[in-house]
Amino acid sequence: MVCHLPIQAQPVNDKFPEIYQLILNRNFFKAKDLYAIYKANLDQDHQQLTEAILDNAFNKPAISDQKVAVLLQTDTRLPDSLVLKLHRLKEDNAVKQYKYKEAKNEVLTMLKKFDRMLDDNEREDLSNNLKIWTALENVPPQQVSRGTVKLKMFKDYAGLNNLKIAVGTDTADFIFDTGANISTVSVSTAKRLKFRFIPSEIAVNAITGKTVTAQLAICDKMMLGDIMVENVVFLVLEDEGLSFPSINYYIHGILGYAVIAALREIQITQDNYFIVPATETDISGPSNMAIDGLTPLICIDSMHFTFDTGAGNSILYAPFYLRNRSSIDGNYRPQHIAFGGAGGKVEAIGFKVNVTFNIMDKKVRVKNVNLLKNNINQEKVYGNIGQDVIRQFSKMTMNFDKMFIRFD
Repeated sequence: MVCHLPIQAQPVNDKFPEIYQLILNRNFFKAKDLYAIYKANLDQDHQQLTEAILDNAFNKPAISDQKVAVLLQTDTRLPDSLVLKLHRLKEDNAVKQYKYKEAKNEVLTMLKKFDRMLDDNEREDLSNNLKIWTALENVPPQQVSRGTVKLKMFKDYAGLNNLKIAVGTDTADFIFDTGANISTVSVSTAKRLKFRFIPSEIAVNAITGKTVTAQLAICDKMMLGDIMVENVVFLVLEDEGLSFPSINYYIHGILGYAVIAALREIQITQDNYFIVPATETDISGPSNMAIDGLTPLICIDSMHFTFDTGAGNSILYAPFYLRNRSSIDGNYRPQHIAFGGAGGKVEAIGFKVNVTFNIMDKKVRVKNVNLLKNNINQEKVYGNIGQDVIRQFSKMTMNFDKMFIRFD
């Protein structure tokens, strides 16, 4: 006698809300793992959407674009909120490929067709983006010549690594900062290096913590050692927006993500050498780096953090506290925590904690890390990893093709 057990099929898409919530929380690593398990439970539209988002997050903008195009050209059954997400992806993919006119067109589409779905902050951000991409729409794509580099960096007054760039016969020291979405320069430095100014008024958050109006400028050609980078976009801030006279500290410029990622792989050594190797590092295994917009993320101990080489110290956010609440409450007393950049410091209730991370089979202990008990800016990540973690290794490698951060 054969016994037939009742089998209940899982409803299609029953896992998509869980996967998409991870994406909204910027946890692309766990979303990718979950999607690999439950892909068969999603219909074709939700598969295509999820893959487009993950391709974007793991720095495959051209492939992501293809999947977005298929969805937008078909009679998709996706709700308007997810169709809006597709247009946001198209804008971000265009920016990552330096196609500023395409980015402008996507913003126009979102402001026209989806205005009723936008809140005031989203509408303001898109309007600001429109100013940027309109100003840049005729700028050729950034280009990088291939080559090898080994440059000695120096630490400035704030302890941040600086690289020397050459423009024509002139030079300047710029901070190396993966946490800067767009490279930034002071007005006086941009004029001295003969950058091309583009008339524009862009609202940005200055390093001092204030919202200021910035301009845009293009560096037609700059040299990082023997590597030439062309058509580099810079935000231009008034000198006082990058100055801290009370501590005699002045920033000339910042090299941000768009330049760093274009080099494909960079290495930073403990003795402060900046290296672009002749051949990329051979590494296997899952990616531990993703990109949220133009912000690098790193996965450590199944937690996702932003990764900022321009931050002297790491900071932990409310999600980390909630995950480890019992041990933190049992071992530390709440106190007022001051955090932020010079001139832009704020205070919040939190803890000074000692943390041990497991990175590349090595236990990394960091003492007196600031941990915020409550959300300040709706943080979705567990914290921001800075130099206090990085400098414990002899070498850090960031590869933007295979999307990994390796510590040796």
